[in-house]
Amino acid sequence: MKTAVVVSLLALQVIQPGQMTQARVWVQNKGRAEAVPVDLREVNTDLPLNVLVVNGLPGNPQTAPVLTRLTRQTWEYDSVTVTAEQDPVAVLNARGQAGWEITGATLASPAGTRILLKRPR
Repeated sequence: MKTAVVVSLLALQVIQPGQMTQARVWVQNKGRAEAVPVDLREVNTDLPLNVLVVNGLPGNPQTAPVLTRLTRQTWEYDSVTVTAEQDPVAVLNARGQAGWEITGATLASPAGTRILLKRPR
């Protein structure tokens, strides 16, 4: 089964040469395991973002537009202490396997360097 996603963003018609055209994105997945990440940081979220999922079957209710809304990412935080005897790469790789990443904040402590971690909740 093929799944195609079309994202249309509002833009002005071309009035003069060099002006940007209407922004469109076409993502086509060829299977359930073929996810395609899409970065929408530059999208105007003041207006609704129209997303249309098409499975190629006319009259199928699954081809109706998918309603989306902007949600705030929530995080779970933890910390790990790395001593002078430990390899920080090995310690962080072990935590990274569980989905943790460094926030960029470290704290010096008598036990070693304490590193603040986060992962999506």
